[in-house]
Amino acid sequence: MVDHSQQQLTAREMVRAHAYPVRAVDSSLSLLSITVLLIPQAVKTHRYNRCIDAQIAQRASINPKGGTTAGKMNCLKAVEHCEGF
Repeated sequence: MVDHSQQQLTAREMVRAHAYPVRAVDSSLSLLSITVLLIPQAVKTHRYNRCIDAQIAQRASINPKGGTTAGKMNCLKAVEHCEGF
């Protein structure tokens, strides 16, 4: 068995030996930061979608014609309500 503890690496060998782990850590940190930054947008979109679904269900339930499907006007009014207009 050869002891490599006293082996001196050239600059090129040092770069080759450490480039992959450094790039892997950099990529992992980038993906983690992207994930963290997208959480608020995902929460906002999820709440908006729940608001739209609730508004459409509420408007369809009081439909005077007895229909259970949401019409275009119900969808527009739901969007208007959830966007705060």
